[in-house]
Amino acid sequence: MTKPIEFAGLTVKNRFVMPPMVRGLSSKDGSVTDALIQHYEKRSKGQVGLIIVEASAIAWEHRIGMKNIGIHDDNMIPGLKRLAEAIKAHGARAFIQINHSGSKTHFKTRYVGPSDIPVVKHKVPEPLSTDEINDITQMFVDAARRAMEAGFDGVEIHGAHYYLLSEFLSGYTNRRIDDYGGTTKKKAKFSVDVIRAIRRELGDYPLIFRMNGFENVENGITMDEGIEIARIIEGAGIDVLHISCVVDSTFNPALPPLFDRETQPDFLRDYPYDSCIPIAGHIRNHVIIPVIGVGQVRDGKMVKKVMKDDMCDMLGIGRGLLADPLFVQKILENREKEIIPWKE
Repeated sequence: MTKPIEFAGLTVKNRFVMPPMVRGLSSKDGSVTDALIQHYEKRSKGQVGLIIVEASAIAWEHRIGMKNIGIHDDNMIPGLKRLAEAIKAHGARAFIQINHSGSKTHFKTRYVGPSDIPVVKHKVPEPLSTDEINDITQMFVDAARRAMEAGFDGVEIHGAHYYLLSEFLSGYTNRRIDDYGGTTKKKAKFSVDVIRAIRRELGDYPLIFRMNGFENVENGITMDEGIEIARIIEGAGIDVLHISCVVDSTFNPALPPLFDRETQPDFLRDYPYDSCIPIAGHIRNHVIIPVIGVGQVRDGKMVKKVMKDDMCDMLGIGRGLLADPLFVQKILENREKEIIPWKE
């Protein structure tokens, strides 16, 4: 993980990734603040190779929280440019995640999704029409264009965690019988269309796709289907896959789990419960492009295990970097014992 990696014409100085984590530091109108810039700049100074800025809203009425970053309007570009410049000034590559919250928005609005299956209690989504899907596809394109104009090295398309694209990918939430539902290929059509539309508009602008590789819910994505989705997304022209998952039932309390810590499948047991790293390892065997693994990496011991097991091409460190902005620097300098631990 300490060596550089190249993809999509970019060189990343090491393989440690700060994954998107919403911190609520933007303004109420979605604009970038000094506090937000300082938050990411600290991690860049701490020698993270790739920083993926938290989910930014492509449609303001479908954002995640009160202080969600906005990328829904050209007025956001100047602030986003300041953020990208601050991250890149210290040698990190700067990406930003673009997202439509689907039925998981926290605001009184029209909840939308592939079908009328709720992810959050008491929020039954209205199935999107084909015209609406096409409109949202263009919103993703416009958001990616704004990221490029702001100077970000690339974008991550959010297709995980039961936000809109993820809801279409999962059999739990997608019960459609049209071109966007039924087979795995049809469930992936929305995501594929988004990727191809961005490619038509922005050419070879670097793209990461985050997806659930496995879901611990009835009719959710199985390991075999996760591999199939990954290969479909790769074929659509994505540059890197960022593999997330839904294992711990507390991640989405409205979804009944199929198993718990004691009854989980054997292939998950070598890593902490709720880690997506073994899932990334399975998918990595079936694709050519780089794969980011993530989940429960809180100390140097776990970093060394992932490296020894060769589970992924790049390693996401989430809460570990929230607890200690110098987490990566301490790993690189063999000062693992000095890492400040995350406290639940």
